[in-house]
Amino acid sequence: MKKYLTSLLFAYCLLSTANCFGQFFKGIGATAGVTMAKEKWFLSYPDNSTSRQRKKNIFGFNGSLRAEFIDNDNFRWVTEVQFNQKGCKDKTDSATYKDKLNYLCWNNFLESQYETFDGFPYILLGPRVEYTLAQAAGSPEIKSAFNKFNFSWSVGAGYEKVVYEYFKPFIELHYNPDTPFYYAYKTSPLDIRNRAWELRIGVIYRPGGHNSCPGVVY
Repeated sequence: MKKYLTSLLFAYCLLSTANCFGQFFKGIGATAGVTMAKEKWFLSYPDNSTSRQRKKNIFGFNGSLRAEFIDNDNFRWVTEVQFNQKGCKDKTDSATYKDKLNYLCWNNFLESQYETFDGFPYILLGPRVEYTLAQAAGSPEIKSAFNKFNFSWSVGAGYEKVVYEYFKPFIELHYNPDTPFYYAYKTSPLDIRNRAWELRIGVIYRPGGHNSCPGVVY
């Protein structure tokens, strides 16, 4: 009898935990898109003067795997692992050099959404931690490696379409500059920060199918 009660209590705790996690966990998805990136260069001279140069845009790719949490009609927490390509074009009088960076990123966003008849427009804001996987710096001004870790932040807007399926399509646009207190590249006399725009298209699986969109009335 004691073993039976113990097993019953264990099963109840397991089901309660699963139910709580189900209410906390709101979806898992993937994105793919295009990144338009450029760099801002800070040059120091022997007379202690400095100059700022905005380099030209370069295009790359991005892709991510994400999970969403918090059971609330208006707010979500989004965490994702992302591959992102950044860099710039360095144009001189004699040539154009392409500087390319591949980052593995861990991004965390607070998402605020609003319900409409056929979908959910939303905004996102949060920090990113980026690890440099590879670099291909063609510019002769870049003489050493970019920092292995970089820190940036992101603000974005998106739209998730209401569909009567488990998988929901969405689209996002992000602005992603480096933080003002850290340089992606820092080797005298040159310091560099990244700036990027990302266009993403994705799909997310939401447990519960057509009933999984928060706040919508079917």
